[in-house]
Amino acid sequence: MPRVERKGRANKKRGKKGGKKEDPEKDTQAVNITPGEAMDVDAAPNVATQEGPGGVVFNDQHFQAAHFGEVDEELLGYFKNVEQTLDDPHFETGEDQRLFVENVYSEVDGNEFRLSTNYSCSLILEKLLKVSDSFQLRVFMDKLSGKTVELFAHRFASHVCQTLLTLAADVVEREQLEGVPADETSPLKEGEGELLSMEKLILGVCEDIKPHVGGLISQQFASHDIRILLFVLAGKRIDESGDIKGQLRSKKSTQYKKENNDTFTKSSVRLTPTRKVPDSFKAMFRTLTTELAINMSETEVRTLSVHKVANPVLQLLLEMQENDKEGQKAKNILIDRILWGIVTDIDSKEENKDRDSWFETMVRDPVGSHLLEVIVKCAPDAIYRKIFKTYLKGKLEKFSMHPIANFVIQNLITHVRKSKQLDQMMAELGKSFEKLLKFGKYGVIRSLVDASVRMESSQKAVVDAIAVALHITEDAQRKEFVNCCMRMWTFEQWNEASEDEKLDLYKFHLQGSLIVQGIMKMEADVNAIVTNSFLSQRPDTVYRWCFSPAGSRAFESIVASPNVNAKMKKKIMRDLSGKYTALAKDKFGSHILDKCWAAADIDSKEKIAAELVKHEHELASHYIGKSILWTCKIDQYKRRHDDWVEREKGAERKREMFRDILDDTPVDKKRKFA
Repeated sequence: MPRVERKGRANKKRGKKGGKKEDPEKDTQAVNITPGEAMDVDAAPNVATQEGPGGVVFNDQHFQAAHFGEVDEELLGYFKNVEQTLDDPHFETGEDQRLFVENVYSEVDGNEFRLSTNYSCSLILEKLLKVSDSFQLRVFMDKLSGKTVELFAHRFASHVCQTLLTLAADVVEREQLEGVPADETSPLKEGEGELLSMEKLILGVCEDIKPHVGGLISQQFASHDIRILLFVLAGKRIDESGDIKGQLRSKKSTQYKKENNDTFTKSSVRLTPTRKVPDSFKAMFRTLTTELAINMSETEVRTLSVHKVANPVLQLLLEMQENDKEGQKAKNILIDRILWGIVTDIDSKEENKDRDSWFETMVRDPVGSHLLEVIVKCAPDAIYRKIFKTYLKGKLEKFSMHPIANFVIQNLITHVRKSKQLDQMMAELGKSFEKLLKFGKYGVIRSLVDASVRMESSQKAVVDAIAVALHITEDAQRKEFVNCCMRMWTFEQWNEASEDEKLDLYKFHLQGSLIVQGIMKMEADVNAIVTNSFLSQRPDTVYRWCFSPAGSRAFESIVASPNVNAKMKKKIMRDLSGKYTALAKDKFGSHILDKCWAAADIDSKEKIAAELVKHEHELASHYIGKSILWTCKIDQYKRRHDDWVEREKGAERKREMFRDILDDTPVDKKRKFA
């Protein structure tokens, strides 16, 4: 379950604190930053050395704030005009834009470092990079070579490097697919060498930072650049729009981009999550992993694991390792160092007091717990079993009630490896559901629901425990199960609520809706408590659910569930008769209509289509309604009705055929849940 983070204060100036007025152009003071310090990501640069756990201080690496001179007023004014043009372009052709960008780069030439480390100009440079072609990006990166560490560690230049690396990933992929154009390898100027490919330029960046990578991952500005670089090397697509955990940009940087309507990268929702990268990148990823996981001491790794800037880098190193022999080896070594030799002592029965106290610290630590979540997610089965049996079994309720440790428990349950382990977890937590509900730890219950669906185990035990926690113990009370579960109320709370409160759709609880959706994926005899309760409600009551975000999702899960029989679905569709037009025009209701259409037999589809035809003109002019007309093929229904019937019958036969095939195919659980 993702943590709900408090929103920070809106602050438009990147890297600035609201309380002090500073001149961003004069950010030239030297900054000694030790990798062991726990600092606010965008705090002011006056930093005092702090000790890590056990009194350890990283004092062997200091990063001096780079200063390459001031930007003169004339150049600053020119770049302000460039920004206006980039924000509101009036180019008639793509060639006009290309010529404009070339002219700007002619002014940038020789001033790359000064512009990158200037507050205003660094922002403009980022916008310029986003409209640059592959050749221009390679030239710019080539000009920055040799100063990577200083730029990564700089307050403003680090953002320029981050944008450059993000765009460079596209260039590398293009080079792998199409090669480097011959006309883009010519010397930059007469007497200079050939321009390197983006692949070699990025490898050069890696060579620059390699001796300092252990310190850079905990440096407040460089850490985000290292994370982007790991994404590029591992061939993972960078999608900053979906960066809910803040792995790629700091909160203030994300807020600034959002407020200034500045997209990070092109949307990659429809693209594959991986890229084609050269073998040299994978080798470099292994090298950097070695530097961090093997060459650093255990004490340094443990100190970084509770460091709020370095911790996300360790998370990425664990998540990005491939499942080959080398990747597993690196993962095991890193986990072993983080958890005080747990892999080395995998078969040992002896107690390790140091590791025990360290685990108790990490599981409750606001920073270290994030790393534990990743460990239980991606650790090999043997290590997962060791963590569960040694440190969590018998303490699940205690940790589930903790405001931080409960997220580790959720991940432990979500990524359970064997049904026997899930049965043990359920046996331990089953009697604690009421307590978990009372104190708002709904995520633990939802994790058990999802895990029981995935493992096809303990499903009845989970649902029965939910019913008991909601005080639904008698058959007469079961018809209110869905009302109580959707609101996370007990049966007494439901009875005591006023009619207005019962009708208030805002009382629906997100986690309650997700739990209902999870139950609907269970076997028919288990989910019957939801379906029977749902069908016992008045049609006008559940119809109102269709226009609620949480209610509509639960409604959809019932209609779409393969474990609900056709007779029940037909009753639900019959209750919606006369209301399909209203559903077709609603952003939530339209999804329910889609699910009803997919589950309907030919008779039900005839009735739905007949109703939609009567309001065709109204729906055709509606931005959502017209897509429903297309889904239901209403035009064909009117003009060639027989063809429409044959088409829908064919779709129904195909669905039944695949259902029979899937039902007759034996399930290999080990393969399915690997």
